[in-house]
Amino acid sequence: MNFTSNALHTGLNGLVNTTSLAADENITTILPTTLNALVNITYSTGSFRYTTDIYPTVVDTLFNRTNATTKSLFEVTNKIQPTATSIVAAVFTGVLIILTLGGNFIVVASFCTFHDLRTICNFFIISLSVSDIMVALFAMPFWFVTQLHNGMWKLDSHLKNFWDCMDILCGTASIMNLTAVSFDRQLAITSPFSYTKTLTKKRAVLLICFVWLYAIGMASVRQLKGPNWPFPVYLHFVATFSFFLPLAVMLIMYVRIYLIARYQARRIGKNYANDIKAAKTIAVVIGVFTCCWLPFFIVVVLFANYGFSFPVPNDVFYVTKWLEYLNSCLNPIIYTCLNRTYRRAFRRLFLRCRKKIQRDTDFSTDSAWHNTEGRPSVSHITAYLTKHKPKSYLTNGNQMLTKVDEGGTDV
Repeated sequence: MNFTSNALHTGLNGLVNTTSLAADENITTILPTTLNALVNITYSTGSFRYTTDIYPTVVDTLFNRTNATTKSLFEVTNKIQPTATSIVAAVFTGVLIILTLGGNFIVVASFCTFHDLRTICNFFIISLSVSDIMVALFAMPFWFVTQLHNGMWKLDSHLKNFWDCMDILCGTASIMNLTAVSFDRQLAITSPFSYTKTLTKKRAVLLICFVWLYAIGMASVRQLKGPNWPFPVYLHFVATFSFFLPLAVMLIMYVRIYLIARYQARRIGKNYANDIKAAKTIAVVIGVFTCCWLPFFIVVVLFANYGFSFPVPNDVFYVTKWLEYLNSCLNPIIYTCLNRTYRRAFRRLFLRCRKKIQRDTDFSTDSAWHNTEGRPSVSHITAYLTKHKPKSYLTNGNQMLTKVDEGGTDV
């Protein structure tokens, strides 16, 4: 019988999709040792959703149902087809992708456009926005496809490996950037006079480079997983060094900031007050980050400790994954609501874009703007100059309209 060898080599996808069982063959002909090998293969790949998705049906069938037939396998196969719930989940993920890209691109565009945003602290925020953009480009689309297939992975195994690495890289980069921001705010508030000398732009760039190298290193560790690097140990390693340890550092930094701010609240100057406002904003960002990521890592640790003896319901896992991705969408909203500098920058950027669109619209239709001889018509010149309030001056005793306001043209 080819079923056993197929299952051993293709994992649970092979188990679900195989058609090599005869109609009258019994599923219980699979030996317990074969099932254990199959579960271990899936367990070692990190694709534990394979088993937890079909665990209640297939694994229970293998152990407890002695009269199960091929019909059961075809019933399980139908779980892979999109359902109303999976389609709604995929649409929600698609909306997250659009909002994440839009919001974070606005943050980056504001930073590049306005010089007053190019502070040391904002260097780390831009690095954070870049990591969020990478989440939307390289991680969320795979989750979108997975949702369409009812939580099952149907793409190439190499793409699964790429998705796992990008998930770890972007998530680690996010929290490490927030750790760097907390260090920056702590230094600015505890040592305001030596802050500019201690953390220069060059050192900030070096710190950002370290953050990304650290994230790349954590993602690369996944490739070392093997017989001498069991999957549960790997999960503990990633959870500790990608989340819990950096989070502990951030909490220590902000406890120091809080204590100093409370002690000196009545004696601070305007600049110091601005630093504390910025620290409060970043504290909210970190709080939201923790709420979004902590449930996911709790699930990861539980699975690492208990394996399949503690099966995680699909809905719980999906919610934790959505929260993880939701964080990348929330950061720009937090900046807009809590940071006056960013609110002003976003407003200025919006007004600048609107003016540019209006100017392009005014000059875009040549047929309406020019007369038959290729010159602007008098009616359009009059309407345009009236709208844009042109400046005037006297030349040779006659009042001549010569220029319009910013973005206009000589007449």
